[in-house]
Amino acid sequence: MAEESLIEGDDENILYDLLVITEWPPETDTQLRGNKEHDTSLIAKAVTGPFRLILHYLWYSPSSSSLPLGLVRQANKQINWQPVLASNGKLLAVVQDQCVEIRSVRDDFGSVIGKCQVPKDPNPQWRRVAWSHDCTLLAYADSTGTVRLFDLMGSELFVIPPAVSFPGDFSCAVAGLIFLEYTASAQWSAELLVITYGGGLKSYLVSVGTNQNFQENHSFSFSAHYSHGITSAIYHPGHRLLLVGGCEPGDDSTSKASCYGITAWRTLSGSPHYKQVTSYEDDVNPNQKRGFLKIPSFRFFSRQGDEKDGVFRMSLSPDGTLLAVIHFSGRLSLWDVPSLKQRATWGQDQQPGFEEINPEWKTSLERRKKIKDKEQYYPLVDVNWWSDNVLILARCSGSVTVSSVRTLRNLLGKSCEWFEPSPRVTAAHDGGFLSLECEVKLAQKRGRLESNLSGGASEDEEGDDGGDSDSDDESSAKARYFGYIKQGLYYVTEMERFAPPRKRPRTVMKNYRLVSLRSTTPEELYQRKIDNEEYGEALSLAHAYNLDSDLVYQRQWRKSTVSIASIQDYLSKICKRSWVLHECVEPIGNREDGGRFIMPGDVDLDDLPYEDILSDDMELEMKKERESKKRRELLAKVDFSRLTLEQKELCRSRLKLLSYLDRLATYEEILGGPHAAEQKYDAEFFKKFRSQNIVLSARNYARESNVQALDILFTYHGAELLQHRLAILHNFPETTSPHEYTILLPEACLDDRGELVLIPWDEQRHREMDWCEAEECRAVLDQNLFDDDSFLYEEAPELLRFRTATPSIELLTDWYQSRAKDIDSWSRQVDCALSLVRLGKEREIPGLELLCDDMVTMETLVYETSCELSLTLKDLQQLSDIDKLRLLMRNSRPERYVKDCFQWMAQQDLTLPLIIFQHSKPDCQQKIIGDPDQLMSVALECIYSCERDDQLSLCYDILECLPQRGYGPDTDITASLHDQVDKLEKHLSVVEVLEKHACRSPFRT
Repeated sequence: MAEESLIEGDDENILYDLLVITEWPPETDTQLRGNKEHDTSLIAKAVTGPFRLILHYLWYSPSSSSLPLGLVRQANKQINWQPVLASNGKLLAVVQDQCVEIRSVRDDFGSVIGKCQVPKDPNPQWRRVAWSHDCTLLAYADSTGTVRLFDLMGSELFVIPPAVSFPGDFSCAVAGLIFLEYTASAQWSAELLVITYGGGLKSYLVSVGTNQNFQENHSFSFSAHYSHGITSAIYHPGHRLLLVGGCEPGDDSTSKASCYGITAWRTLSGSPHYKQVTSYEDDVNPNQKRGFLKIPSFRFFSRQGDEKDGVFRMSLSPDGTLLAVIHFSGRLSLWDVPSLKQRATWGQDQQPGFEEINPEWKTSLERRKKIKDKEQYYPLVDVNWWSDNVLILARCSGSVTVSSVRTLRNLLGKSCEWFEPSPRVTAAHDGGFLSLECEVKLAQKRGRLESNLSGGASEDEEGDDGGDSDSDDESSAKARYFGYIKQGLYYVTEMERFAPPRKRPRTVMKNYRLVSLRSTTPEELYQRKIDNEEYGEALSLAHAYNLDSDLVYQRQWRKSTVSIASIQDYLSKICKRSWVLHECVEPIGNREDGGRFIMPGDVDLDDLPYEDILSDDMELEMKKERESKKRRELLAKVDFSRLTLEQKELCRSRLKLLSYLDRLATYEEILGGPHAAEQKYDAEFFKKFRSQNIVLSARNYARESNVQALDILFTYHGAELLQHRLAILHNFPETTSPHEYTILLPEACLDDRGELVLIPWDEQRHREMDWCEAEECRAVLDQNLFDDDSFLYEEAPELLRFRTATPSIELLTDWYQSRAKDIDSWSRQVDCALSLVRLGKEREIPGLELLCDDMVTMETLVYETSCELSLTLKDLQQLSDIDKLRLLMRNSRPERYVKDCFQWMAQQDLTLPLIIFQHSKPDCQQKIIGDPDQLMSVALECIYSCERDDQLSLCYDILECLPQRGYGPDTDITASLHDQVDKLEKHLSVVEVLEKHACRSPFRT
């Protein structure tokens, strides 16, 4: 649409844009279809032609005769609506079927500021509208010649009736409606000229306001000069000339303008009020006067070539020096004003592009039929001015061009701009003009069966163009002859009995649009194309006018979802690297791969201040090892203190992108690896996670008991998190069993010197350290290596002592003890606290034995004896041993007293129970436990309740204290107890074998 500017002389191509100002709702219209005149048979013409011609000549006077056929033909090709722009270009009147809308330029004619209600006109193509010179009044004339005056609000002021009007005779319709400035009296606001097609002129003085009224001023007739009436009239205010157009006179007029039917009339202050402006040749060679009687010229065959040409439309250039005229034949002529000297003329076949047809018609089945009769779309239908030397031409085909007055070369580019057929155009103001077009679509036709049932002729349904069917093969010659006679009688008498069969009306949908064609600068058009998402045309403009194509890719990038495709199609094509780096910081892909590939190419070290670097081609040929070596050499030459602001910003963006890339890799690991990440990736979560304080993320994962995520964070972000490891573990819920986060607990081992030391965490990196992460670069950029961590210790300041990446063994012991006490104090779940202590002992953390014993006692009191549920660990540690024993035995029943005592004592150590068993042997005189069955039962419970794995020798000692089979009296359970003792002996042998192979195991398991 917009072509590259080419210069030919002084005429340059116009860079333009099309904007749809408004589009009215579609309306339904019913069109009657009848026989076309050119389809009428020759016989019927021969029969009716002479009679009608004689009747026409005798009955009608010359001034009221029918309008020229060329004018009627051209007028019928126009659309029903028309736009009329005020002389100042600030107001627009849109003439519709039953109203006239008034629109203002303030909102680019987008809204209606006034609406004038008018009656529906059956012949809307003969209506006229005109603005007053001060743009405060609007005159509207219908096809009958009735004139209505409105103000800007759409209020009707008064109605001027026509002098005479006959139905179907448009000689009373208005050919020219002109406002003149009236200064002779303050009583009247303006003078209104109403010029009819019949050649009559009436001048009215109009007054608005409190005294609104009108008065006929004078009248005039052009019939003496235009025997067939006039066809167009406009006024030149600068020269006070009335330019009148009509049919060619057909005689040897001296003036060339008169030969073309164009005359100029000067306005006079008194009678006769108008005087024709003539040249010297006209004065010395006056035309011969016409006779009173006119001998008609009878013609039996009407041929289009015999019709007289005439003026269809005239338009004055903005400076008033040129007059553009469209003729019935399609001719375009230019005349100097006021001399009316012909400047140029082009016949229809001499006009560039006159035969072009809208390419879209070839693809539309509905409009393909129009191409068969495409000659009717060649003529010009409207003309106006773009500038003093540039015309706006509109054709019946919908072609609109902005053409030079010298060559008619289209300044819009290689091709015209296509509208709907027969558009109306206004004069250009502020670098653009308005066009009103009407899209007509046929309503869906009924089925053939339905048509037959309704009685309609099927052949009438087949053609949408209104043509008659020529398939009369079965008709006899006699039938055809009587048909011709009947048709001829109808033309003569117009009686319904002789009327041909009528066709069913055709329903169409009309959609009117007001479009603005406006010249623009490349920058404005470029930005508008981007705003309208016409990216292809925007890129073409950028290449043609050397504009920044980055704007197109930037808009496409921001409107697309982040993915590998969008990165390759848009982001990678943006040349401004700083914008790319900043933009990469913001968007988040809906897919995990989009976030991964958001990282652009490395910031080139060529942008940093150093000297003598190798070319990119040589660097690409290097192997990875040599590349790394070269990079180190180049970095050694970089003076980070001399970085410019842009270079610093590039480095900051690079640091942030590297951080995002690390977070993405971490998030991928948390989701379960690359394959799982494709399914579980959450763009909204990652948008928050990538820029979140890493310490805060770790604390949140701890509070969520997400052990896997925290393990990954410690592994890949250890430099920032391991110093807070103990404080972060402190945020696990106290109700979470320590066995769930066993892998996160600190562990100790013996070093080469036999000393206990902390086993360091196995840290890893997603990638190698980048040059911009070096300390010297961060120092220049004022970039902190670690995130703020003060919030972690605000609620628990006592945790500050554990803030270290390498805690001592004593500090680890302190943490295990304090954490176990906190678990018991805050959750009262002794089992979780005891599990943490036992896990600490398993990890070689010393100093936890006493706390473990207290926890075991506490566990027994809470879960087994249920004697003191409100007892805390702190309370228990303040009790003496005898008080602890009393608490243990408080709720023990007499029959289980001994068993409970041994069971609770033997859980951690069998030394004291062994002493009791040794004083209960069968050979002892005074036995503590005298009953053999009870002795075996208590021994079995003691050994199986022991939780330690280093008591095997004590178990054998207890086994030796038990009685043999046959000793003492036998009861019902004696044999069973001996069987259990034998089974115990086998279990002890198994444990002994495991212990020899370093696989110790407590009996309780």
